[in-house]
Amino acid sequence: MLNKVLNQLDQLSHEELLTLNKAVIRMARAKSRVESESKRHTLKVGQIVEMNHPKHKGEKFEITKVKVTKCDIKGKSGWFTVPMSMLICS
Repeated sequence: MLNKVLNQLDQLSHEELLTLNKAVIRMARAKSRVESESKRHTLKVGQIVEMNHPKHKGEKFEITKVKVTKCDIKGKSGWFTVPMSMLICS
């Protein structure tokens, strides 16, 4: 299905592409909010997590605060505020 849409993109006008872009961005943000909301209920202060980032691969962090879409975490390399989507529960 995605290939079909991609193949037909060149047939759309500039205005149609802008409208499509706005709709895609709106949908991506909505799905991200839903994922953050569901993940937020599984994260607790004091929980040990990892960060999905190449510089901090394998490093353990402790959650110090759970916010609406982000968490404050601390580890040996310092304090960070990161989106919940970057956290890996261990």
